[in-house]
Parts: sequence; C-alpha cells; structure tokens
Amino acid sequence: MSTGGTTLKNWFAELRRRKVFRVATVYMVVAWLLVQVAGTTFGPLGLPGWTMKLVILLAAFGFPLACGLAWAFDVTPRGIERTATGAEVPPPAAEFPVSAQPPAKAAPGPSVAILPFLDMSPAHDQEYFCDGIAEEIINALCCVRGLRIASRTSSFQFKGRSADVREIGKALGVDAVLEGSVRKAGERVRVTAQLVGATDGYHVWSESFDRNLEDVFAIQTEIAQRLVKALRVSLTPQENALLERGGTRNAEAYDLYLRGQQLLRNFSSGTLVPAAAMFRQAIAQDGEFAQAHAGLANALATMRLWRIEMTAGEIAEAFTASERALALEPRMPEAFVARGCLMSMQGRAEDAARDFEEAIRLNPASSDAHYMYARHCFAAGQFEKAAEFYRAALRLEPDSYQMLAMLGTVLERLGRHEEVTQVRKQSLQEIERHLRTNPGDGRALYLGSVAAAQLGDPARATELAELALAASPDDLSTAYNIACAFAVMGNRGRALELLDHAVQEGRGSLAWIERDPDLDSLRGDPRFEAIVQRLRAATARATA
Repeated sequence: MSTGGTTLKNWFAELRRRKVFRVATVYMVVAWLLVQVAGTTFGPLGLPGWTMKLVILLAAFGFPLACGLAWAFDVTPRGIERTATGAEVPPPAAEFPVSAQPPAKAAPGPSVAILPFLDMSPAHDQEYFCDGIAEEIINALCCVRGLRIASRTSSFQFKGRSADVREIGKALGVDAVLEGSVRKAGERVRVTAQLVGATDGYHVWSESFDRNLEDVFAIQTEIAQRLVKALRVSLTPQENALLERGGTRNAEAYDLYLRGQQLLRNFSSGTLVPAAAMFRQAIAQDGEFAQAHAGLANALATMRLWRIEMTAGEIAEAFTASERALALEPRMPEAFVARGCLMSMQGRAEDAARDFEEAIRLNPASSDAHYMYARHCFAAGQFEKAAEFYRAALRLEPDSYQMLAMLGTVLERLGRHEEVTQVRKQSLQEIERHLRTNPGDGRALYLGSVAAAQLGDPARATELAELALAASPDDLSTAYNIACAFAVMGNRGRALELLDHAVQEGRGSLAWIERDPDLDSLRGDPRFEAIVQRLRAATARATA
C-alpha cells in the first residue's frame, strides 16, 4: 500500500477511535428530527418563517462543532477529559490467565519509573521512610493493567545519583519518571511529588501534600491515583480499590511497617527476626492494618524457609497472620504469596500452587509472586515450570541479578548448558554493575561469588566470597551460598565447613539442598551426607 493510502487509513482509524463517526451520525439523526419537529409545529404556533431557517442554520453550524468536540474530548468514568493521542491510549483492560506471561508483554501502554524519594527532614534520618513510600507506590501501581511500572531494582539504581530525567527514561525505557521528597517534622509530613516526561523533561503533573502523619498512607494512595490520571489510564473500580487496600491512619503503625519492610528487603537471616518484630509492633498499634499482617506472614514464611529459630507457635502465627490479612483484605496478593510459601514448606503442593496463582491473578505484574512460585516449583522438582516462572519474573524485573542466578540453577538441573552459561554471564554482569554503586551488598557479593565460580574465575569468586563472609560472618544465606561457590571450585573442605556452619542448628531448606546442582561435587561424601541427615531430622521434627 502506498504511503498516502496508509496515512488515509490511519486517519479514518483515528476518527473511529475518537468516536467522531458515531457522534456525527447521532448528531445528524437528532438534527433531522429537530428540523422535522420544527417544520410541523412552527406554523401552527404562528412563528415567523425566518425561525425555521434559523433552526436549519444552527443545526448546520453545530455539526462541525460537535465533530470537533468529539475529536478533542471523551466522556470517561471520571468525567469529561481530553482524548488521549494514539500513543497515549492504553489497550482495553483484560483478565490475564494465570501463566508466566507478564502484562508488560501482553499489554503495552504508558510506562513510568518511581524513583526513591529524597529525605528532606531536618535530621536526614528518614531514608527508610522515603524508600518505603516510593516502594509502596510501585506495589500499588502494579495492579493497574495497561500501565507498565519499572521495577524497584531498576528505579532504585538511580538513588543518590544526579541523573537527568531524560537519561533515566532512556535507560529504563519509560515514558515518564515520578520523583519526590519527604520532610517529616514532629507530627507533620510534607510530601512533594512531580511527574516528568522522559522524552522532553517537561513537568506533566506536580503537587505538594502537607498533612498530619496519620494521613501519610492516604497521601501515598493519592499520589498513585493522580499519577494514573496524569498518564490518562482508566482505573476500574476494582483497581481503584486495590490502590487503597489494607491501609492505616495510625502514623506509628505505618512507620513500624516501613521499618519492617526495609529489614525484610535485606533478605538475610540477621534481619528477618527484627523485621517480624517490627510488624508485630505495627499490628499492636493497629490490629486492622492488613498490610502489617501480610508483612508479618512474609517475614515468618521466610524465616520458616531457612528454619531460623522458629517454634511451632511461630509457624501457627505465620498462618494466622496470612489468614488475618486476607480476612481484612481478600484481594491482597502478598498475603497469598506468604501463605503459598508456608503451604509449600509443609509439602502441600496443590494448596501452595493455588495461592501463588491467585496472587498472580490479582497482580500479574508482581515479580515477587512469580519468583516465589518458581522457588516452590524448584523445591517440588518441577524444573520446567520453575524455569518458566523465573523467566516471567525476569521479564518483569529484567535487571534482577538474583532471579538470573536462580534461573541459572534451574537450567543447570535441566542440563541446558549453553543457556546456563549465557544466563550466568548476564547475572555476573548485573552483579558487578550493582556492586559499583552498592559495594557492601552482601547478597550481591555471595551470589557474585557463586556466579564467578561457575564461570571458571576462581580468583574473583574467592575475592567476593571473602568480602561476603567479612560483611556477614554469621548469616545463614551467606554461609550456604559461599559453600556452593567453594564446592563448584573443588574446595570440598571449605565448602563442607561452611555448609556445616549454615545448618548446624538444623537450619536451611532440605528440598533446596537436595536438588542444588552446585553441591553435586559433595554428594556421596560422608560429611555431606551427615549434614543432610541432620537437616532431614530437623525438618521431620518441624513438620511433625
């Protein structure tokens, strides 16, 4: 087709999209009826002849005006708004099936990155609060279909960097960037947010919220709603309800919740116990705070994953917390994820799968839900399915070195050696990039050590291993992963020493250790079998 034909076709398509044809048809029908009524009634009413001409002229002049208004404006559930251009229009909302396909592929549309908010408080001691608000906005917006949100990992790499918004937009492939600041002073909080176009650097929307601390959750919700409106994405009633789910007006409860979330994100055995304590304190402040119950369930589920000094009462507490969160807010994906993890660790594979799938149905853009489902599949020996969901999580969070590392483990177990090498190179590349700006990140250090060992670089693997051990000498995750690195490098003695230290109190995931290909060189060694047997006995006691 010629360029002219294509242009004409696109022009007619745009007229149809903006409902111009529909408005024109309705207008002509209504105008014709008015003229007929006027012709029938004006004479008997004794009106002069020129009135009929006036009706006809008004109808004629009104036609282009009606078409112009149809082109420029649209009637939405929020009222009359300017019609979005073709590039701005999101696709129709749809229910995505529970699968490993994320909405970023299925529903391209407007996209935004949420940067960590700046701490403008007098003491500059509110970093956890600023990061927490930004992350909560990310989590809330992930439920909006047709809107693509850059992952926390992607957005937070620009923390503390004076990068231009256009540079950030290009790096993350987004249309707009939300940045802001927080100033806490006494019982007052001032939150400033501004949405900036990533192509031209112009402000799309900005607003300041000067409120009492008890309103901070409402501010977070308002920012999410205003951002969606500024990007001209329509919210369904269900999505709008999800933006407001599980909140609190208790300032102390919200502060404790954000502190707990910060500890939980660190993903180390040393931060899980205090994270659970923070969530318990938040619940004590507000027993109706659904997100705090979900946070406690997630902290305890992760502790259960590593069997960190948990009693039978704490295991019951974890289930109770997830059930309480769902009773308060039945559409809370993170509560389903927490309960799915607990079901998985009890060997209730079908129940776990149902919970993970419900979490993904509620929030198809949740990389955590896909990631934890993949971990469950790996522990259950469903390696193909695990690889599928790790890939789905990576499509949602493409620069996650952690997910790349986990995918490499599954591909190794499946025997896909060429893919394994490619994934591990990518994982190590992301880790090295991350360490340049976060040199003390223990998880990046120990996963980098494993990746370097797997890629045949023992010098770098050993260097990263020693840095990780120096940073967190008593951390279970560190000891386990560095044991894997030394096992891959053939240093059986050091590997067994670290693995024994990791599980000396019956801690660790038996299903994971039994299937981890990094430990294959140790299997059959009496010392390794004794460690596994000790863990097996501890697991039997915990599930009895």
